[in-house]
Amino acid sequence: MSTERKQEESILMSLLAKDSEYAFRLLYDRYSNRIYKLAIRYLKSPVLAQEIVQDVFLKLWFERKNMITDKPVEAWLITVAKNKLINQFKKLTREWNRKSAYNADVPINKSTDGESKLLNAEFERNFNSIINGLPQQQKQILHFTKEEGLSYNEIALRLNISPLTVKTHMARALDKIRKCLKEL
Repeated sequence: MSTERKQEESILMSLLAKDSEYAFRLLYDRYSNRIYKLAIRYLKSPVLAQEIVQDVFLKLWFERKNMITDKPVEAWLITVAKNKLINQFKKLTREWNRKSAYNADVPINKSTDGESKLLNAEFERNFNSIINGLPQQQKQILHFTKEEGLSYNEIALRLNISPLTVKTHMARALDKIRKCLKEL
C-alpha cells in the first residue's frame, strides 16, 4: 500500500472514530466487494455472502471508536470476514450434527432451495475432506465423541489408552479442523 493511500486510510479511520458516515461509506465502497468475493467463494450463496459483508461492516461501525487509525483496515476487515465464515461453518456443522442425530436415515437437507443445497454440499465436502485428513486415532476419537456420545473415560477404555491421551488427541483434531476451516 502506498504512503499516500495509508495516510488517506488513516484519515478515514480517524473520521470514522468521530462517527463520520461519509468515511464509513468510503470504506464500504472500497472494501465491500473484496469481502463479498471472499464470502461467495466459500459460501456459494449470494444471500449469505451479502450477510457476511453486512456483518463485517456492522462490526466496523460498532468498533470504530476502538480501532487503531494507523493500522491497515483491510487486514482487519478480512480477518473479521474469515471469522464470520468460520462461525457460519460452525453453525452449519451444529445443524448438520443435530439433523444427523435425529434423522440418521434422512438426507441432511430436505430443502428445495438450490442455494441451500449447494451450500450444504460444499460445506459437507470440505468438512469431510478435513476429517479424512486427520490421523486414524483422531478420527476414531472424534467419531466416538460426536457420533456415539462417549465420554473421554469410555473412549479410553475402548481404545486401551489413558483419558488424558484421548483428550490430547481430541484437542489436536479440533485444532486441525479449526486451522483448516480458517484456511478456507
